[in-house]
Amino acid sequence: MRYMLFLQNSSYQPNDSLWLKNKARELASAGGITIRDTRVSRFHIEFDIGIPDYGKIANVAYLFREIGDYSSSYHVIEKRRGKKEAISEAKYYFNEEKYWIAHEILESIWKESKGLEKELIGGLILVCAAYVHYQKAEEEICISILRRATKKLTNANGTYYDFDVDKIKDRICDIISSGKATVFKT
Repeated sequence: MRYMLFLQNSSYQPNDSLWLKNKARELASAGGITIRDTRVSRFHIEFDIGIPDYGKIANVAYLFREIGDYSSSYHVIEKRRGKKEAISEAKYYFNEEKYWIAHEILESIWKESKGLEKELIGGLILVCAAYVHYQKAEEEICISILRRATKKLTNANGTYYDFDVDKIKDRICDIISSGKATVFKT
């Protein structure tokens, strides 16, 4: 079973993500737990983990308690939802700096989209993907992906459901111009 496990972040930075991933692997070594990746936001530490079918996420959180207190978890399974609900949920997770989840949710509706809408959603997915890299202290990769996102968002304007596309495009342009990635809310 795949989960995103979120621990409260008291002082870690994105450049601590590799150390945190190795520490989590050390703490989970005897439990049959797979640590796929680790990302660090201002508010939480995100572990992309796999646990055996008989395992419980609470047990993993307990093992990781020396890293941080349990905040929440997200069971990664394919969920069917309407477009409006999916977009609203993706925006919520983006603003919570849970970019990987936002990316996955948007991808589920991207698969069903066509034309300019598909390009727009693809651009939003790339923004989320860029920030996944930002949370791993991969700023150059983040900015490179944001450049790709601007190309996908070229023909999009105004609002798209809950997303203010113009605001997103402006923020991305500022980031690319400055060469310094910063988080923002949509």
